[in-house]
Amino acid sequence: MAVRMQSGKFTIDGQDVFLYGGECHYFRVPKQEWKDRLDKLKAAGCNLVSTYVPWVWHEISEGSYDLTGTTRGERDLKSFLELVAESGLYCIVRPGPYVMAEVRYEGVPTWVHEQYPEVVAKQRGGENHPARIVSYRHPTFLAKVRNWYEVVNEVLAPMQITRGGPVIMYQLCNEIGMLHWVTNTSDFNPDTLKRFGEYLSGRFESVASFNEAYGVEEASFGAFAERFGRGLSENDPSFHTLWGEFWRTYIRDYVGDLRGFARWTGIDVPFIINVHGFKDYSIYSRGTDYPVGLSQLYETVQFDDVVLAGDFYPGHIGYDSYHDLVLASAYTKAVSHPEQPLFSAEFQSGRLVDRPRLYPQDLDLNTRTCVAHGMNALNYYMFAAGENYEHIGLFGRRHEWQAPLDSAGNPGANYWKAQHLGRMFQAIGTRLLNAPKRIHTHIGFHPNDYMTEVVEEREQGMIREIVAKREQAAFDGIVRLLVAANLQFEAVDLLRPIRVQDVPTLWVFSTAYMEAELQSRLAEYVLQGGKLVLYPEIPTKDRMGKPCTVLKDALDLGDFEIVSAYADYVDVLDVDSVLVRQRLRFSRYEGRKVASFTREGGDEVAAYLKPAGRGEILVFGVSMGQDYAYQLEVIRKVAALVGIEGHLSASNDNLSLVERTDGERSFLFVHNYDEVAQSAVLSRDGQTLFGGSEVALEPRGGAIFLLQDRVAPGLVVEEATAEMTGLEAGGNDVKMTFKPHGGSGRVKLRFEGRWTDRGGKEYRDESFLYEVKEDDEGQFHFSRQA
Repeated sequence: MAVRMQSGKFTIDGQDVFLYGGECHYFRVPKQEWKDRLDKLKAAGCNLVSTYVPWVWHEISEGSYDLTGTTRGERDLKSFLELVAESGLYCIVRPGPYVMAEVRYEGVPTWVHEQYPEVVAKQRGGENHPARIVSYRHPTFLAKVRNWYEVVNEVLAPMQITRGGPVIMYQLCNEIGMLHWVTNTSDFNPDTLKRFGEYLSGRFESVASFNEAYGVEEASFGAFAERFGRGLSENDPSFHTLWGEFWRTYIRDYVGDLRGFARWTGIDVPFIINVHGFKDYSIYSRGTDYPVGLSQLYETVQFDDVVLAGDFYPGHIGYDSYHDLVLASAYTKAVSHPEQPLFSAEFQSGRLVDRPRLYPQDLDLNTRTCVAHGMNALNYYMFAAGENYEHIGLFGRRHEWQAPLDSAGNPGANYWKAQHLGRMFQAIGTRLLNAPKRIHTHIGFHPNDYMTEVVEEREQGMIREIVAKREQAAFDGIVRLLVAANLQFEAVDLLRPIRVQDVPTLWVFSTAYMEAELQSRLAEYVLQGGKLVLYPEIPTKDRMGKPCTVLKDALDLGDFEIVSAYADYVDVLDVDSVLVRQRLRFSRYEGRKVASFTREGGDEVAAYLKPAGRGEILVFGVSMGQDYAYQLEVIRKVAALVGIEGHLSASNDNLSLVERTDGERSFLFVHNYDEVAQSAVLSRDGQTLFGGSEVALEPRGGAIFLLQDRVAPGLVVEEATAEMTGLEAGGNDVKMTFKPHGGSGRVKLRFEGRWTDRGGKEYRDESFLYEVKEDDEGQFHFSRQA
């Protein structure tokens, strides 16, 4: 039995599996109640449970381990995993060395810091890192981790699915690089600086070539690394990108160290690396910085057995912020191995504190949004609350997390929402796995634009400009507009080759700063036949701030200047007075005018479309967000210029519409992110759906409608505006249940051949329409006759 990743899904023992689970910490739940929590997980439709295995909990003092419950029953790891196996659940284990998990010292034993202070990361000047995080690759620390892996994997390795156990994945560390990001402090431990010098030696032919590239006079790479660790002067050039690229390889190699220890100690299932980045803004959390984590972990995808899994914590989701989940999903997929499923190892089902509250609608909409946009596996954090024994909790004894199951095991309102979703994924999940999102275009994801986890004072000018513009013009600007206009996309990694046949249209955000290699790649993309939308600026400098106009020169993009203002107005195509925050003013350009400033009586071109080689480039030189509803009309008109049009529409523009399809059956995701009920008539490819009847969605609610879903040989769900929550198809019998939203729903079935229902009614080569009421879940049972 093996776990594999292929075509964006997990297969276990040769079967496609939609993984749906939740976090339950055995070390926070009384041992005698473990089975109760696992039973309730399974009753919620879950097939997966995940848990940390805290090093600090099991190696109480150096060399003194308890994984059998000798000192306390809640340390009996093997017994917990045996119960997981008996429950028929899969399991993900997360043995650190870092676990965070609201545990003191982030799960690393206190004796590591006390007895081996040399492993602690350093600030410039030699002081300890403010988070007291260790220097990941310090030899002493790695030796202690190797010892921990040897001991804990004596328990975990025999419990892998390859040996008849429940463990299907193994997480390496946790949120690597997060503590450096949140403290804006990198690691200048002597061991790290030594490795930096070695990295430079391998990257540059000689010190002379390094000196020439950066305009410095260094005697050796080692000497420069030491000087870099002490601090640079204002006269030094920018080494921001160079250090960031080293840090990516450092994290990759650290993951390689852990992976090697795990393989050596018998672990043969796939690994997980989880991505941090959602920031808490009280009621809303935001994902605007989530790509920072992706940038830090970018190099780890070189291991084809490592799953890059996101931590998604959007808080109170609504119309203003749901695109955060869409972008986090798209960007994660863009940088991941192409066979890897889109997976969230920590998917929000509660919050650490009791306020602000997370409601069932949040869990529901968060889940639906990510699954609509391609997620094929998710693990709720937390699913079962608990207690911090022996003072291991960072925030005290209680660990409730607004979890679906509270610390006493009682289900809350979020549990019942999770259960409905779980039953639905049990019914449709396997078929959904083979139905990718239907898209209309692609957006570019440039990891170097998010290499901003640590920004030094001397680098603030350039980096702040990039950060401000990427949020305003892209994340909450053009890309947000595409999402809201139901123009669906996938993202592409701009650091990799771009094939026109795979990416016919591409939207790329740019500031003045872009490395020459990427400028050249984008120029070649256009010349080979691609259609590029470049916004809001044309790059004119490289990442060091030196003049670099490769793209501008290759495509002859004219002469311009930047006009910035708090509020400005341009005319875009036939839409006048469009609010923008910045615009380009071209004194020379070639092509079709798309946007211009005319308010003062002139005609100052801000955007234009021109052919180049076999392709086209739309220089959309404005920074525009979704401040007003009319801007949705603008983005649709701009997209149409390069042949991009959506295929789903609604009579009510407030609904989000996404389709996942294998070319025959379709899953239509309809979401209402507003606080009021919405209804609409839906259309696909110009054809009205569901007989022209309106579909209704409750406030902040969603639904998955089915189209042409063959559930068994000879039986097709032609359409359903009620959600399938049960399916048993074996032999000649088919049982189905449907639950509508918004009062009632319709289920239209097509019978091929001769069928009968439980009442003896016969159907022969015909379609039949049923109405399902919300207060009476529709149940259908049919038998195929010879």
